[in-house]
Amino acid sequence: MKIKGIIIAVIMLFSLISYPLPFVSAYTDPIIAVAASDNPFNKQNDMEVPYDGTRWIQPVEWNVPTVQPRDYKGGIMLFFDKIGLDPDTAAGRTQRVYFSVHGATEPVSYIKFHIFYDTRLKIKENSNGELVNTGKSIRDFTIGSKLVEDGQIAFYAYKANDTLLNNGSILTIDFIIPENAEPGDVYPIGLAYVDDGIVADTFINNEKDEAGRLQMTYVFTKGIYNGYLKMNGTKPPKYILGDVNSDGMINAIDASAVLTYYAKVSTNKGGGLDENQKLAADTDCDGFINSLDASFILAYYAYVSTTKDEPVSFEEYMKNK
Repeated sequence: MKIKGIIIAVIMLFSLISYPLPFVSAYTDPIIAVAASDNPFNKQNDMEVPYDGTRWIQPVEWNVPTVQPRDYKGGIMLFFDKIGLDPDTAAGRTQRVYFSVHGATEPVSYIKFHIFYDTRLKIKENSNGELVNTGKSIRDFTIGSKLVEDGQIAFYAYKANDTLLNNGSILTIDFIIPENAEPGDVYPIGLAYVDDGIVADTFINNEKDEAGRLQMTYVFTKGIYNGYLKMNGTKPPKYILGDVNSDGMINAIDASAVLTYYAKVSTNKGGGLDENQKLAADTDCDGFINSLDASFILAYYAYVSTTKDEPVSFEEYMKNK
């Protein structure tokens, strides 16, 4: 059993050392080929990223019928912290984030995860130069981690004997919050299931028996909860007055967008503009979006197109109206 454990541990270690490897197995779906190219936590526009259980693919080496997570009777949860912070005091400082386990019902020997995070965050290494700190629930495990790329860490933990994890942290990571953090900024942190072609993400015991397979299936489909660091407060709106379509220009296209919106809402239809676009469309800031706003945009467009001097901003132009 110890020899088997050492062999698997060596394979897991090799999988960390070998990044990135150009490998696509015969059963790999394109949506999980993310080892060094796709970071779903970098495309969320200040929103949290829920764990996506649909990435999970049952290992073919199990050679058993499809395991149904609904058959799992336990309540295991693996979860990252969700932390709200004051941007005035948090910007530039280090914040520790915990990844914890609660309610494990079956022991495990082998753990491997891919941890993703918003690349606006930076990791502060510990005193040993490591990215990840061992949590209390796996304190007797041997662990390893490697930065696959900015925004993605491969992490593994193994132990010769199966161990039922106590409730507590699996690991912690210290993140440095950006100096320019603003109210409303959200920096998501979490897991996405990855099969890197060497050792797929795993959470299972030595024998990979029925109970271990069932718990692992539940974990990677329903049992993981991602987290975030969030700056408290409301994100200030970002718009340019008069530039309704946000293309960097104020012209007849913006006036047309205003008239279209006005026509739709006048007939009790959705206007089709988001909140920032509505703020940009209300050129006279009277709380209404109508044909008058469109006429101001057209007038400004005519002014910019004909003036021989450096044109003033739309806001300055509107002060004289």
